[in-house]
Amino acid sequence: MTFPQSTTGEDELNKKQRHGDLDSPELLSDLVCLYFRYIHNVAHSLFHEPSFMDRLKDGSASLIHVYAMCALAARYSNSPIIRDVSPYARGEVYAKKALCYCHENMISPTLATVQGFLLIGYYFGGQGNVHGKYVYVGMARLHAQLVPLESLTDMIHREEHRRTWLSIHIASHWSASDMAMEPISFFDEPSYRPKIDDAEFHTSRLGLSEGSVSPSPKYGMWAQMAQTLNIYTKINILIRRLSQGSISFPEYCEETDILERDLDQWEELLPPALVYTYENLIHMVEKNVGKIFLSMHIGYYHFRQMLLFPFLDSRLSQSAAHSRAVKCKESASIISDILRASEATPGCKMLYFIYGHIAVVSSSVQLHTLLFNNNKLERNQARDGLISNFQHLMSLKSYWPVVDHHVAHLRIFQNSCQDSLGNPFVLDSWMARFLTEHTSELSQRQLKDSKFSSLDTGTLTTDVISPVIGAISADSSSSQKIVANGSKAVSLENAEGADMDSYDLSRLIGGKSLSGEAIVNSALSWLLDDHIEQYQGKD
Repeated sequence: MTFPQSTTGEDELNKKQRHGDLDSPELLSDLVCLYFRYIHNVAHSLFHEPSFMDRLKDGSASLIHVYAMCALAARYSNSPIIRDVSPYARGEVYAKKALCYCHENMISPTLATVQGFLLIGYYFGGQGNVHGKYVYVGMARLHAQLVPLESLTDMIHREEHRRTWLSIHIASHWSASDMAMEPISFFDEPSYRPKIDDAEFHTSRLGLSEGSVSPSPKYGMWAQMAQTLNIYTKINILIRRLSQGSISFPEYCEETDILERDLDQWEELLPPALVYTYENLIHMVEKNVGKIFLSMHIGYYHFRQMLLFPFLDSRLSQSAAHSRAVKCKESASIISDILRASEATPGCKMLYFIYGHIAVVSSSVQLHTLLFNNNKLERNQARDGLISNFQHLMSLKSYWPVVDHHVAHLRIFQNSCQDSLGNPFVLDSWMARFLTEHTSELSQRQLKDSKFSSLDTGTLTTDVISPVIGAISADSSSSQKIVANGSKAVSLENAEGADMDSYDLSRLIGGKSLSGEAIVNSALSWLLDDHIEQYQGKD
């Protein structure tokens, strides 16, 4: 579906606001539903949806929440009231209203203000305002510290409080990474972790009580995600230290051993129902938590591809870097398949802006295969991954301004890959920011001649791999997509609901024999073309 471009912008929004169109109960209700459909349980877990919708219907819902939700969700709406306004601009009026209500209660912290500030922080992040996001996530944390769990007597509110703390914990780590800072530690006792099963909490209207809560949630995916955050932060710090030359590459390898074991242990200790398989995905979809399931796993594989990215450096000996480079590429490939699964599986569309950054990092890894690998099968798989990544980026780009930054980062990286004198996969300061900062704008990259670039590899030998730029067959797309990880696999052969025919990048480059660079050039031109029709995701 095509989004009409804004013709009147903010003036039109102000006019509609004066007439009360933007505050109509019908529109607000529709936008809140879109929030729960596309935003909630993707980046955060704040609300018990059935209870909130009941409050919305009877008029008792917090206006802080209503307007903040609308600010995030208006971009997805096809309502005739706002469809002539650019998706990028639709949330601005609602965000200003939410800010006003929050600021009126600046020195009166409640659970509502905590959640409101956090939602506004996410809004700023999606608009590409990294400082605004950091400030409002910080205010959410400060308010949360002044709202003790013991002050809440209602079971639903107590669980919302736990999940809000967890969401702040997650947002603080990601936001600090974007600012090249370490996250501020705060109170994180087990009593503040979710206690109710994810599927039960988000779908049940009745029967939730302290006595009915299982001590070990069967589908506690948000609690599982929280366990990887400290690993994520350590990876960010380690990457920055290597890029700044404060540690040698052998020291990086030693730290990588520890963090890779931590990631492996997290995966190994997952309950059987949470292991990444097609059967488990379908089971989670039936429980209405398929999106949380995919979010948990895409985060894990993103952290792994970040940690192992430095081993793609072509100056390293194959014997020293090959196995870890292969693991990095496997993680990037699985990310592409998760994004493809989100499109193909009903109720699982991942249309939140953070996945633009993750898809761009995955794409950069796959570009390595196209440029430096002469294995036809692996290059065909990388080509397919790039196509699906770019299709997903195109859908995100129609909603979130910050995705323009993500695509620009990939263009700068791709340009550096065309510089025959430089090594585009060297972990310089630009690449460290490319990997760790998902909201910031990056300047142009300046690569040194690889013959003069220094890499403290200790006893490692130099073995520069010559780029292989060969023709890639256009008929290589497999009919069955498999996400493989040892004996575990997710098959998308039977997944339903895929509908990207109108925006199929493979049509653009299908039927041609293109080099790796030509594929990426064609794909990026397609993605960056302002005249390409943008579409609204639908389940």
